[in-house]
Amino acid sequence: NKRIVAGSKAAKVRREENIRPIVSAVQKRQIYNDRTAAEQEEEEEEEGEDDDAASIVNKKRRIDAEGVSEIVGWQDLDYVEKDDTAMVAEYSAEIFAFLYRRELETLPSHNYLLDKTSKYYLRPSMRTILVDWLVEVHEKFQCYPETLFLSINLMDRFLAKNKVTMNKLQLLAVTSLFIAAKFEEVNLPKLAEYAYITDGAASKNDIKNAEMFMLTSLEFNIGWPNPLNFLRRISKADDYDPVNRNIGKFILEYAYCCHQFIHLPPSTVSAMAMYIARRMTNRNKNELWNGTLQHYSGGIDPIHDEAFQSLCIDLVKDIASSKTHLDSLILKYKKPRYGSVYFQTFKWCTSEMHSNFQNLFNLK
Repeated sequence: NKRIVAGSKAAKVRREENIRPIVSAVQKRQIYNDRTAAEQEEEEEEEGEDDDAASIVNKKRRIDAEGVSEIVGWQDLDYVEKDDTAMVAEYSAEIFAFLYRRELETLPSHNYLLDKTSKYYLRPSMRTILVDWLVEVHEKFQCYPETLFLSINLMDRFLAKNKVTMNKLQLLAVTSLFIAAKFEEVNLPKLAEYAYITDGAASKNDIKNAEMFMLTSLEFNIGWPNPLNFLRRISKADDYDPVNRNIGKFILEYAYCCHQFIHLPPSTVSAMAMYIARRMTNRNKNELWNGTLQHYSGGIDPIHDEAFQSLCIDLVKDIASSKTHLDSLILKYKKPRYGSVYFQTFKWCTSEMHSNFQNLFNLK
């Protein structure tokens, strides 16, 4: 496949008259080859059943419908920002109470990757190929982080209720990104760019037709609470620590690319990412998760919630063992632009796995 080298340009700036400078940094390719994947892949047995997402998120949540917290000993950080009109501090509690309800309404109906008896079952390795390709294209298109998360959510929700043939999976992935960009972006990639990047796997008309089919299937319900909203909320209680937040972003993105977490609410995955990041840096030795963090995570208490602890352990294991083959994602977070946080994260997760996770929830 040909690759055209383009000159440098500022992020988020696009040239409308020519698509080549935009897609030139990405090698166009078809990502699907089922016969090769079937021959090379060794299926791994998945343990456990699909957890009930609602029970996970509500088990320890102590925030009522109006956003009033029952948690004792937390600091009202929204009040500190009451004079900043952009933060709408007087409505923050109600906004996030709504998002906590809304996230349960926009989850995949079930984890179609774990239930082999489901008629919608898809091999986890096939989804890994799709999401890793989305990470690559998303970065080269210079889209916002929210766009990637939304595209993955749309794809998972569609696959949880529709059987898609193997040769249409790349069309589904690129259409999910196409829809998400319309929802999140200001400067949109052109339709021709999406078609070009698939190297003939999807034409412009294919993407347009798939867009309408997807939106109809999802009942145009794409107002999904993005996990970055919850990560930023928790980061406020973390004093906006840039190191923890950067590591948290990588862990969050990694988790969304892993098939075993697709049924979890965004707020839960965001809390997992921030907790692991804080434990990794150990910058607050005596307060890994205080009342303020519990409040701003929506009532999640990692220290006493065994279900949450189990999820964190599974995520650390996956990062350490590279069980999910996410080459593009790992390459992305090896770059100095993203703080090269992959190296630190992988080293810590590997150490934790070898020490039987003695530091992950040990506060001594």
